[in-house]
Amino acid sequence: MVQRRRNRQAGRSTAGKDFVRRQSSTSRDKMASMEKDENGGTTVTKDTKEVSESPQQVNKAAINLMICGAFIAFEVSKQVVTYGTKEYNNGQYPISLTTIVVLIEVVKLLISFILLVHQGGVRTMKLSWRFAIPSFIYGMNNNLFLYALHFAPPPLWNVLIQSRVLMTAVVYRVVFKRDIPPQRWAALLLLIVGISLAEVSNSGHSDTSTSTSVVIQAVLLSIVSASLSTAASIYTEYLFKFDRRPFFEQQVQLYFFGFVMTGVWAMYVTKGAPLAVHGALNASIFWLLVLTILLGGAGGLLVAAIIKNIDNIAKIYSATFAIFLTAIVCSVLFPENFKLNLLFVAAVVTILLSSVLYERAKPKPKDSDTNGVSPQVVTTIPRQLTGELPKGFKAEHKG
Repeated sequence: MVQRRRNRQAGRSTAGKDFVRRQSSTSRDKMASMEKDENGGTTVTKDTKEVSESPQQVNKAAINLMICGAFIAFEVSKQVVTYGTKEYNNGQYPISLTTIVVLIEVVKLLISFILLVHQGGVRTMKLSWRFAIPSFIYGMNNNLFLYALHFAPPPLWNVLIQSRVLMTAVVYRVVFKRDIPPQRWAALLLLIVGISLAEVSNSGHSDTSTSTSVVIQAVLLSIVSASLSTAASIYTEYLFKFDRRPFFEQQVQLYFFGFVMTGVWAMYVTKGAPLAVHGALNASIFWLLVLTILLGGAGGLLVAAIIKNIDNIAKIYSATFAIFLTAIVCSVLFPENFKLNLLFVAAVVTILLSSVLYERAKPKPKDSDTNGVSPQVVTTIPRQLTGELPKGFKAEHKG
């Protein structure tokens, strides 16, 4: 009898210990599965964190969609309003186009400077002549864009200027000896086809020989503009990637030199009268001019910031949709200068396919080619530019 009681007590004790072990093991498993949330600092389980990532992904997708929408809205508005300022004023800008470029540079400079002051970076700012080079090129290109609108409406110009992709590829291949995959050559061939279709679609708009000569001048201007854009983008990409200044200080440097150079050019062209009025500057033309300056200034900065936050494929689709939307708006507002037809639609679709194919065929950099530079930088900068920096480049600015 006594032995039975001892056996029962021993069994209860063993069961109790097993229960404690199981509880302890379960508690340890729960503790092991819990981790600190990096954002809020609160303790959550893995299951909870996995569920909480879904709304974040949805929010990010919504933000990217809003960014693309803003990009499209500003691109379309800027081009349509700029073209309307000229067309509704009997085919001439109400003031010199060189002055318009200067005022756009002033808006960009003021906004960038205000944001730089807000960040507290004015005290350490030091002007560098290296920013004068791309500023000069961009200033020339901005003047060229306004001048080219005399020969090509915005939809056609948007297509013609895509030749800068071809220019960039040729520069990378010939100058920097960069290999271009066969898929990219095929994409460039499609690009040429798309541009040719756009030219044919516009040349058929009128039966006069003047139309053909105008198209030829537009094509030549687009080639010059594409060359300038290619040179400026390669140099600026190199400068921004390796310069240690904050983003808005870089922008202030660019727009300061841009303001000075375009201002000198405007004074020379207008013979000291940059604000001379051409035509009847009524209220509607005045506000169109103001919108042109504001959209060209603030819109340019916004587009620069937008492009940094969306991937290349999203940029391609957004730019293509902007071309389509610009074509629709221009065909309604300026039917005498542009008519949307099937050839132009085919041209835009061909350029879209070319852009997607070109981006998909991006070569992956080898680890040996990076030289300590991130792969993203290597894919956008020629190989020769990823090595040692020029003398004086590192020591010029620290901070």
